[in-house]
Amino acid sequence: MEGVISMAKGRELQETRKQGTPMHPLKIYQMYDINGKIDVPYHWHDNVEILWIQKGRLSLMVKDVLYTGKQGDVFYINPRELHGMNSLTHDCTYLAFIFPLQWLQFVQADEAGEKYLKPLGQMGTYIINCLPAQTAEGAVKVLKEIYSLYQKDGEGAWLGIKAGMLLFYYYIYRDRLASRRQENSACMDTLMEISLYIQENCQYPLTLKMLGDKFHMSPKYFSVYFQKHFARNFSDYLMAVRIENAKKILAATDAGMELVAQQSGFSSSSYFIRVFKEASGITPGQYRREFTGRH
Repeated sequence: MEGVISMAKGRELQETRKQGTPMHPLKIYQMYDINGKIDVPYHWHDNVEILWIQKGRLSLMVKDVLYTGKQGDVFYINPRELHGMNSLTHDCTYLAFIFPLQWLQFVQADEAGEKYLKPLGQMGTYIINCLPAQTAEGAVKVLKEIYSLYQKDGEGAWLGIKAGMLLFYYYIYRDRLASRRQENSACMDTLMEISLYIQENCQYPLTLKMLGDKFHMSPKYFSVYFQKHFARNFSDYLMAVRIENAKKILAATDAGMELVAQQSGFSSSSYFIRVFKEASGITPGQYRREFTGRH
């Protein structure tokens, strides 16, 4: 996926969860699933996201490019880049470092800020998504130290965290991994429209014929096109979107399971509960209690 996403088309795919706080802008998530599955449908956000794979293998789709990551790999997601992930092995575990680029700006203008950091923040420059092995090796050492400081949160920890992230960007520019951003392609516009349409209509019955008609393709061609660009078949992707939509409803409301199922495109609450548990390892009720404290 290359270029800046059209906000008019992509607004519904934006991740709205607040990341970090004004005093602590960096948020680090350790991603794994108790059932051995990670499935994050396409989304975007205004923050940078750095992924460090600690164990197992991860499939990562950024724009229209599919990557397969293994232990020790580091991936960089630029702000507003459409991306999604799913685990390829049961032991897949990775750390996600999420933060706004403004956090690294300096009050007083200097070469570091004006030449290197500011163009990233203004999205005139982008960083390649998959770091080469040599760069990743140094980056992992920095990310490991940042994560250690983040967990301990001792005196001066955030000074060390910020210094470490600046060192990370030094490696990026030293190894010439930043380039001028290119404009969106027609293919990316189509992928964005397909993703957005599924996101907005996941509560309704959707078929290959319906999507093919919508985007002027035969059902067979749309199926092949979808598999090529989304790295999974249409039904699997639709199910992942519906599960993700259900999680948002469970976290944000007290709606009963029948209503959550209907609003997420499932035919019945019993089917919804069974599929949700297969995908997440826990029931919808357990998810709500674990992540919101509500019953």
